[in-house]
Amino acid sequence: MRVTKGGTDMYCPSCKEVTTCKAVPAAQVTYNPSDYGQRKYYIKHDDIQFFQRGRECLSCGHEFVSAEVDLQFLEELVELRDALSEIKGNAEAYVKESAAASVSLEKLSESLGVLRALKVYKSAKKS
Repeated sequence: MRVTKGGTDMYCPSCKEVTTCKAVPAAQVTYNPSDYGQRKYYIKHDDIQFFQRGRECLSCGHEFVSAEVDLQFLEELVELRDALSEIKGNAEAYVKESAAASVSLEKLSESLGVLRALKVYKSAKKS
């Protein structure tokens, strides 16, 4: 909610209550020059986009970064996507290796069948 006293009422993580906070450049808070833009995205997951803004609490002077969603949530989402990608890659490799193992087992079964037939043939020849 916008108020006339020069800021937005929002939760301050330092005061632990809703106070008036003014907008400041996020780069001023993070000391990262790439944070001058408000729209952010992860390089490896450019479909995950969000807005972040620097804030300064007018009650205590604490500076922090706010976002549309919790940044920790976004970081966990990225970690989960990376893990899922790795699991998917491992599963694809497992399927290929299983198919190769199946072919090898079929060939081994055929070879065992030939050996059994040869053994039966030799036994019959002796009789």
